Amino acid sequence: MAASSKVSEIDPSAVFQHTKWQNFGFSGTKLNGIRFFDCQIRNCLFEQCQLEDWRLWSTTITECSFRWADLKRSALGGVLEGRRNFYTGVDFSEADLRQTVYQAAAFERCAYRNTKLVKIDFQTSAFSNCQFEGELNDVLFYHRGFKGEAFPPNEMLNVDFSHAKLRDVGFRGLILNRVRLPNDAEHLVLKDFASTLDKMVNVLKQREDITAKKVIAFLAIERKWAHPNQVQGVLNIQDLAEIAGEEGVKRLLEVVPK
Repeated sequence: MAASSKVSEIDPSAVFQHTKWQNFGFSGTKLNGIRFFDCQIRNCLFEQCQLEDWRLWSTTITECSFRWADLKRSALGGVLEGRRNFYTGVDFSEADLRQTVYQAAAFERCAYRNTKLVKIDFQTSAFSNCQFEGELNDVLFYHRGFKGEAFPPNEMLNVDFSHAKLRDVGFRGLILNRVRLPNDAEHLVLKDFASTLDKMVNVLKQREDITAKKVIAFLAIERKWAHPNQVQGVLNIQDLAEIAGEEGVKRLLEVVPK
């Protein structure tokens, strides 16, 4: 990605409306507090930038790099008069996205490699052909978030988590039929997720000990949000160990259908 013009500084808290940025290089600059309304940003470099408290509404970002950028406390999923933001071919690798806020947005061909994704609720944000690597911690993906009926649902089409670590990550109301999940020593992938959870809970209910009850409580949270036709789901073994200990992990593995 090459940017033809370099920009050294933009006044903090600047507001841009109906503006097009193309082929700009902002890398290493401080651009905190900018607001975008109905803008287009194409082929720009924001690598290693300080971009805290950005707010975007009805804006399209295409083929841009935010590698190593600091986007903390930014509203990346703002909606303006029913129009959401679109991100296409955007690289968020190693960026800091903590405390970012979303109502609805569309992400296509976006990369999240070792991105700081902590305590994020994506609401009605839709992902397609995106890749996640590294740890996600306390992150929620929805088929459709709160009051998201006006926007296309999130189908999670061709989304790759195979090299990710999913800690307290929730997939709410999603079928996950076109998603690659991590399948390693820390993750347990279950097919026919809702019915498999029901079977496991029924077996555990036959036991009265406190460990079984802790495992049931852990599975109940997953079951509450599972789609009836969910093709697959994933449990993080470390998440369970923090609740029910190693004995709880052992108990869970004993009741996994063969």
